Amino acid sequence: MISFEHSGKEIAQIERRRRIFRELRQGFSKNDVKRWLRSSLKQQRNEKEEEQMLEGSVRLASRLLTMTDIGPVPYGIQGSPSMDWVDGATSLKEFLATYFQESQPEKEVRFKFEQAFNAYNLRRYTGVEIVWTDNLADHLRLMDDDARLCVFSHVAFLRNQNSGLFPHGLIDETLRTLALLFPRNDMRTKKWLQVLVSRGEKSLDPELMKCRRLKSNERRAESFRFWHDELLALQEKFEEPAPTSITQLWYDRRVKAQWYTFWIAVSVLCLTIFFGTVQSIEGALQVYKAYHPAADSHGSNLGTKYEKP
Repeated sequence: MISFEHSGKEIAQIERRRRIFRELRQGFSKNDVKRWLRSSLKQQRNEKEEEQMLEGSVRLASRLLTMTDIGPVPYGIQGSPSMDWVDGATSLKEFLATYFQESQPEKEVRFKFEQAFNAYNLRRYTGVEIVWTDNLADHLRLMDDDARLCVFSHVAFLRNQNSGLFPHGLIDETLRTLALLFPRNDMRTKKWLQVLVSRGEKSLDPELMKCRRLKSNERRAESFRFWHDELLALQEKFEEPAPTSITQLWYDRRVKAQWYTFWIAVSVLCLTIFFGTVQSIEGALQVYKAYHPAADSHGSNLGTKYEKP
């Protein structure tokens, strides 16, 4: 009897969650969803507790449906803009449309991202750290003085997204940004991702290694509307890196003449220091022998003394 009561409560909770998901997908406002949810409550609570529970239930369902941190979220990424769904008269779809908007650049930039522009080379050339995130709103966000780059890698979620909640074109464009930064035909990128997957990297979707190949026109900057500004910021960092280590200087070979000139100069400097050090040591030994001739002759006499007759 007790187990039956428990299973009955669990079934009721599951059905309640399904109803919330269904109403959010169908475009009901947050107030409408909370109104229905309030009518289904069996236990009496005070007004404040009841409102907190209803708000929390709607937010949780919204996060699960969209993989966005609709907040406030106590443990979100520091520096991320808040996604507070305040207006209860709006639906989840309307709220997402106000947050994910197409960029409106003052001057349209026309160029094509080169093949070398990918996450693997961004790491090598600029030292930026890739941070995998479960929040779509943090995708391509640079943090900590541009030292860390957030990437939403959940390709499986994006491919199977058929709720109609997101603005038209956002999901496809997000997949194209992943195909741009993690090209499946780049062997170094593939090996790097394979190592991360084998380590069980948190929040990294193995499907990221299976992004489709982009056509030439799909690499054009003007074809990206939702992630336009973020990609331009990455392109700027990629084109004008400020190497902070010998490793970055060694790997950044995009300008061959500059790379050879720099490392030839380093080689000459190292050889100059080496031979200068050798000459200094030889000079010091000569000076020592000049001021201590007795020590040298004493060593010769010892050699003579212990010679066999």
